[in-house]
Amino acid sequence: MTTYTIRGILTALSPVYHGGNEKTGAVVLLNRLKFIVDGKPVDVPIISGNQVRGRLRRLLMRDFLDLAGYEMDLTQKSYQKLYHTLFAGGVLTEAEESESGVIDLGMKFRLTRLIPPIRLFGCSYANQMIEGRLLVGHMLPVCRELREYLGVESDVSFYQLIGRAFQTRRDELRAGPEPGEDEQAVQMLVEYECFSPGTKFYHEIVLDAAGDLDLSTLHRAIELWQQKPYIGGKSSVGFGKLRIQYQWPKPVDSGAYLAFIRENRDEIIAALEELRKVL
Repeated sequence: MTTYTIRGILTALSPVYHGGNEKTGAVVLLNRLKFIVDGKPVDVPIISGNQVRGRLRRLLMRDFLDLAGYEMDLTQKSYQKLYHTLFAGGVLTEAEESESGVIDLGMKFRLTRLIPPIRLFGCSYANQMIEGRLLVGHMLPVCRELREYLGVESDVSFYQLIGRAFQTRRDELRAGPEPGEDEQAVQMLVEYECFSPGTKFYHEIVLDAAGDLDLSTLHRAIELWQQKPYIGGKSSVGFGKLRIQYQWPKPVDSGAYLAFIRENRDEIIAALEELRKVL
């Protein structure tokens, strides 16, 4: 098993919005992380690693189920729980006292062997946890303030990379309380920060204790992301499009991963059913 580091430069092709929990007046600010720059703390806007990890997980898992030919009836509770486990990581649940601390190693081995996305991203099911092998970093803007952290030269401050966008929301005209009366339509203005098109982000993904199948699985996840190259919010209205370019530590493609699914389809479906029944 080997540890691989995959480094990339991702370029914004449209405004990118990833809001934090702070506002300045009526403006929603970008998500920020504090860095020490020239001895002083500076809040630098970033795209969180959790955002990237979630995007990769959902794309890869949807593709995996389609390739395996496994369908879920989401009107049933057991399939809803399975969906949450596969696409969101699941949750730990309280076990009976007699079962507390008991780990079904055979099932854990089968899940990690037959469901490569779980091996990469991990999950929680029943009272057990599978730790993923994928460590996803933050997308950090290439800027003057982060030269020391990225090792990438830039004379541009992150302040120059931030723009503002706005949208309006207009309520429909509503009937007034008395016949013949109408209330005035209300129009609201929402303004928010975004990264400007052309902003470059440095990004690292570390694949720990991995074999060739894991590397091929990750390649498939990145390949799917490149086919739908969006991040952050408001992609349905023109935001978040990226040019995604990574450097791989050795030649790799998705072939081994796709062949694994073809050759083990029946066992994969049995493992998914086994997982569904314990949730």
